Amino acid sequence: MLKQLLLKGGLGLVICATGLAGFPVSGQATEVIIAQSSAEMAASDISEQELKKFAKAIADLRAIDEETQSQMIKAVQDIGMSPEEFMEIGKTEDDQRNLSQEKQDQFEKALEAVRTLNEKDRQKKRVAVEEAGLKISRFNEIGKMVENDRDLQKQVVEILSR
Repeated sequence: MLKQLLLKGGLGLVICATGLAGFPVSGQATEVIIAQSSAEMAASDISEQELKKFAKAIADLRAIDEETQSQMIKAVQDIGMSPEEFMEIGKTEDDQRNLSQEKQDQFEKALEAVRTLNEKDRQKKRVAVEEAGLKISRFNEIGKMVENDRDLQKQVVEILSR
């Protein structure tokens, strides 16, 4: 997953992922771990050790994403909806939904479950970055540099493939 995203130049998507994996959050802006760094930094500002820590954090974030996605799918199914149905309803504006009251109630319960899992996901990701040995701010800086530097992207992919 990271390799695909790195090759497509979308590392920020991995870093910013909140674990929703396509589930709607009813028009609310999703909080992300990563804030855009205002200052561009040179790749030489990253030590090999920091790059290894960054790669470890990325691997951990991917595992958290996979776990959260599975939990969200199960939560939606447990409420009696398919993930596809949930996402389709979520794409429709509130005032344009032609749902029965029962279906609307199901959707709202599923949405609440997804939001709860999303919040837990964000907390787990913060802990994972810190446990990898980086402060969130430094992780953000490195992420921005890696996103904009193909050589750093290759190095991260190499570290992850070991």
